[in-house]
Amino acid sequence: MNATAPRPDPELSRQVVYALLLPAVRLALALGVPVRDVADELEVAYFHETRRQGLKTREAAERMGTSLRKVAELSNRLKQRFLGLQAEHELPRRIEFLLWAGPESEAHVRQALPDVDPAEISAALRLLVEQQRAVLVEGRTPRFEALRSDRRLVADSLLARLDALGNLAENVSHAVFARFFRGDARAFARTLNFRVRTEDLARLQRLYEEHVWPALRALDEAAKNSPDTQAMDLSVLWAPHAYLQQTEGAE
Repeated sequence: MNATAPRPDPELSRQVVYALLLPAVRLALALGVPVRDVADELEVAYFHETRRQGLKTREAAERMGTSLRKVAELSNRLKQRFLGLQAEHELPRRIEFLLWAGPESEAHVRQALPDVDPAEISAALRLLVEQQRAVLVEGRTPRFEALRSDRRLVADSLLARLDALGNLAENVSHAVFARFFRGDARAFARTLNFRVRTEDLARLQRLYEEHVWPALRALDEAAKNSPDTQAMDLSVLWAPHAYLQQTEGAE
């Protein structure tokens, strides 16, 4: 957070966090996940974010209001749980996004991701090259370049879907912070409630494939040679109204 920005109202902060946690709790209840397990996951997620922000162990303990021993325990739990996700999907996607802005050396990528072990960055860069998502451009200082900025990361594996879920939730948090605590007009959020015939459900998918995605790709192409650009995240999703509540007790 910018040091010069006003501190958010504590009560509003708690209400906003509660509003975001409630859907997760509703899902946990529907899946039969005990509240203790939910609390455990929350602790790991909180520690995970301190790592992503580059906080040292003592700094993380202070921000979390817990002991160094507890932080060490959370560190081990995080490594066991998310190592595969970080290595296969999350980290390569983060690096690929950095490369969209222009070619970067491995040293610069490491500087941009201080929370990640250098060996993991090297492995992720090799994976991007192997998957033809990036290419190593030789020169006085070898640089990695993204091959296609309009590439959609689509995969059927569980890890890929979990990474996509995390990416969606992160985008929601960005929009919430921008709108509730910064009044930033660049953030936009709308939830539209409407009816659709069952036979027309496929038109929702075509709406994205034929109109939304081509328009976004054109915007990205137009920004390539512009000195004034703004990186944006957009999430498009839909589902039947109150779907989770409708399925409770149905099994």
